[in-house]
Amino acid sequence: MSATERSSYDDLLSLLYDAVMAPGGFQGFIEAFCSVFRLKAATLLIRHVNTQEMKGLWVHGIAKEWFESYALEYASEDILAHHMTASPIALFYASNLDLPHPERFPENRFYREWIEPQGVAYAAGGIVLREGAWVTEFFLQRAPEHLAFMREELNEFNQVIPHLQRAIQMRQRFTELQLGHSFMSGSLDVLAMPTLLFDEYSRVVHTNRNANALLSSGISLSIEGGHLFTSDAAATRGLNLELTNAIRASRGSGAELAGVVLLPRLERLPLMLMIAPLRLAGAFPVQGAALLFIFDPEMTPTITSDLVRRLFGLSEAEAELAVALCSGKTLDDVAKERGTSMNTIKSQIKSIFLKTGTKRQSELVSLLLASPAYFLEQKRYPG
Repeated sequence: MSATERSSYDDLLSLLYDAVMAPGGFQGFIEAFCSVFRLKAATLLIRHVNTQEMKGLWVHGIAKEWFESYALEYASEDILAHHMTASPIALFYASNLDLPHPERFPENRFYREWIEPQGVAYAAGGIVLREGAWVTEFFLQRAPEHLAFMREELNEFNQVIPHLQRAIQMRQRFTELQLGHSFMSGSLDVLAMPTLLFDEYSRVVHTNRNANALLSSGISLSIEGGHLFTSDAAATRGLNLELTNAIRASRGSGAELAGVVLLPRLERLPLMLMIAPLRLAGAFPVQGAALLFIFDPEMTPTITSDLVRRLFGLSEAEAELAVALCSGKTLDDVAKERGTSMNTIKSQIKSIFLKTGTKRQSELVSLLLASPAYFLEQKRYPG
């Protein structure tokens, strides 16, 4: 390695360790890596070796639509990825050096529909870390005008892997400490909607009380090894992609739009999963987090009469009537349950309208469901 090359290599390592606490994480490192080694693109991602589910971390040189199509459709057909999975980790492998029969690549759908249209001629990659069935992979790509990968280069890439392993583990630990001390972890427990907090590695780091209750109720969602799974493979792939997009947006790489995934259920309305990016602030802001909200359209919202009474200055009877209307009951239903005349019920509803500034029952219900009486109430899911 020449003096110039050594200087570039040292600069890369400096960027790598700076990434431990940098808001953009390893983005600057992989961009510099592409420049130093004359690459078209580089991607640092997490993959499940059995299901091929993917969670992108840092991407450079690949358009969003191509990354999404890879995650949703083509990942299982990546020959290099399969070779890496079956080979020792912490080593780089190249498509032009380590895969058998490279002349047959054009026959592969993955090559014809994903590799070739992007102008990719050569690829290299290695598994940096492995945790159970989840692996952290570093992929590199070159265009036809670039030279093919050489064994000497792969040896240089291999020298970076121990540093990358340490940097990733250090950043994971730092992120865990930051999220653990974040106000978010505690404040999520006051939300009525089941809510999960994800770190930038798409791992669940906190679930609020209602999410815990929902997950334990036999619903089609589960957490294994810190990762969220659904009972539907297509929904899981879509969920991981939306998490990836939200986490990248939280680091400033993409539009901050909430994604929605529908989780099918047999003979029931699908669960609605909404994923939103989350920016964390602090002395050392590690950007890269997301929130997932779970909405069950068949779940009747519950509101405590005590909180309604205190929020709107209602009497106890008025608060109970307002809550009953939110649960779908009619004025006649309430009168029969209480053994009260309709005149009394009508008098109470007029008083409620006056105190809440509403004029009809539909307005009252909408107001209550948009108030802290709903969002701060603890729902009860059957265990």
